[in-house]
Amino acid sequence: MGVRVPLRALCLHERITDMPPRWYAANLQSNREHQAQQYMQGNNVVHFLPTYLCASCRKDREKTLVKPLFPGYIFVRIEIPGEQKTTVLKSPGVCGIVSFSGTAAPVDDEVIESLQILTGAASGDVRPHPLVRAGTRVRVIDGPFKNAVGVLCDSENHKKQLLVEVTFLGRAVAVPIDPKQVEPVIG
Repeated sequence: MGVRVPLRALCLHERITDMPPRWYAANLQSNREHQAQQYMQGNNVVHFLPTYLCASCRKDREKTLVKPLFPGYIFVRIEIPGEQKTTVLKSPGVCGIVSFSGTAAPVDDEVIESLQILTGAASGDVRPHPLVRAGTRVRVIDGPFKNAVGVLCDSENHKKQLLVEVTFLGRAVAVPIDPKQVEPVIG
């Protein structure tokens, strides 16, 4: 007589193995993005390493470098659990899959598709940029207000403004600002 497996257990098993592959971010050691990419390519793991071009001035020449848009990360499309997860974890420089509370955190397909569109465009205008939101303390890095420090805020007409407070007078000054002209103040 064979072993009886409850119907509920069969359904759960089918759900796990029939899950389609999803995108995940693999965390890497510093400057190991291209090695991990080559290993995954050789082992048929669907992956995506978004990059951008960066000019680098050397002593005797100017050189264009290909740099990762998200240093220390590569995106992989795998099934968890699955054999490909093991292959990813064996890749040179891979420290693990980005997880929260012990569960691998999938990246939305829409995010990956958008990154592929942006990095695939021939314009070369894609650059990493720090995430700045309303309420963030920022420093202006470009334009007529360069080096001014203040708080980024939204105005009624949905444009960003730099708010500089003069606390001892109980006043503030606000000027329109392009979020590309600011960087977060750390510390």
